Amino acid sequence: MNPELQTVVDRLELIERQNRGLRVLALLALTLAAAAIAMPFLRPSGPPGGSARFSVVEANRFLLRDLNGSVAGGIESLPDGGLRMVLGGRSTASAHLVLPRSGAPQFTLRSSGGAVRVGLDGSDRPGIWLSQDGRYSQVALGTSEGKGGEIWVRDPEGRPRFHAP
Repeated sequence: MNPELQTVVDRLELIERQNRGLRVLALLALTLAAAAIAMPFLRPSGPPGGSARFSVVEANRFLLRDLNGSVAGGIESLPDGGLRMVLGGRSTASAHLVLPRSGAPQFTLRSSGGAVRVGLDGSDRPGIWLSQDGRYSQVALGTSEGKGGEIWVRDPEGRPRFHAP
């Protein structure tokens, strides 16, 4: 072989060796990319509703869901800056706590039909009342500044039947 042809063959062998290294590097990069894409599908996911721990979570509304995914309650900020917490849903019995920024806090227990059965009022004249049908308070206990405590008992039409003092 003449020296010029030998030089060309040497250069060709050098290029082939370099190309082999690039092919191995490209194959390795392609394998890593495929593994990175497949990893989220291969990794077992935790149970639904798994727990996480955070130092601060901010929101205007939190919804609580039951195991079927239906809304079972929540906490939300009211337009006046107050808070409302509801435990239960529209089709179940529920408890409502309302804490307005100004005004009296209220706590009510409602039947599955939405009628208010028990109410607590945290105003300057706190009271509690019970209702059979959700329209009229049949029994009410309250306080007034000058009189002390009061008791009201009403009939199903809402007419007073007993009042003390």
